[in-house]
This record gives sequence, C-alpha cells and structure tokens, in this order.
Amino acid sequence: MSGNEAENDNRVAAWPAPLELKHQNGEVYVTLFQRENYIEAKWVGHITASNVITACKAYLEIVEKHPCRGLLNDKTDVTGDWSEANDWLEFEWLPKSMWAGLRCLAHVYSNNMFSRLSARDLYMRLSPRLEMNNFFDRSTALTWLHTRLNLALEEPFSASKV
Repeated sequence: MSGNEAENDNRVAAWPAPLELKHQNGEVYVTLFQRENYIEAKWVGHITASNVITACKAYLEIVEKHPCRGLLNDKTDVTGDWSEANDWLEFEWLPKSMWAGLRCLAHVYSNNMFSRLSARDLYMRLSPRLEMNNFFDRSTALTWLHTRLNLALEEPFSASKV
C-alpha cells in the first residue's frame, strides 16, 4: 500500500471529517464533505481518470459504512478528460454505490469542454439505472438533488432496483 493510499484509508476512517484527496505534488483535487442526506464531492484543478477512480473508491468506502442516497458531484472548477474512468464507473462503481443506497446524482459541469464531454458520456451510461442529471450551476443542482432526495426518502429500499 502506498503512502497516499494509507493516508486516504486513515481519512476515510475519520469520516465525517472532510476527506481531501491530493495529487502527488500535494495539491488537492477533490474534497468529500458529509452534508445532511447527501455527500458533496468538490473537485478542483486538472483531473485524470485515475483521480476519478481513486475518489470514487474512497466514496465507496464511506457509503458502505455510512449509507447515503445522494451525491452532489461539483466539477465546476476542473479541467481534463476523465472519460477513461467511465467504463469502471459504469460496471464497478455504479452497482456497488447503488447497493450501498445511492439513488440520485447531481453533477455540476465544468466549463472545460473535455470534462463536460466526459460527464455527458457518464450520464448516457448511468441513466436510467441511476437518477442522474447534469447542471451548469451548483445552486440548480442542489435544488434538484434536495427535491429528488425528498421523493427518494418516501420510497422503500429495494435491492431489485440495483
């Protein structure tokens, strides 16, 4: 296990403290926050498919111990093409996340064309299995997520939806 992986494991164990994931140069690329009824992933800087997979593995570790129905994925401030992660997200992350209780994902687009294309591809792969929507601003995404979570809380959990 590398130093970064061990450090991330320690931070996951400290949840609900915010979890910062960093590039090897020490710059934070995503911070995971516990919010009421959802988790927020706030991304910054240039990201890669490897960064996305690492962050989603940390997210899975969290929700397996602390189930959560919603995710606000805010990539407003990122650049980079992370589409190579989409196969893994579709076939590995999605089933495990849904089993852990994830029901809706609000994704906030970056202004970066490559990041936007990656997000659009992900949307096409995950919908309709996961209720997901892409947004141009955090406020609209958050309003949608709160609305969907209120509806989702009324629905009983069913493994058959996975």
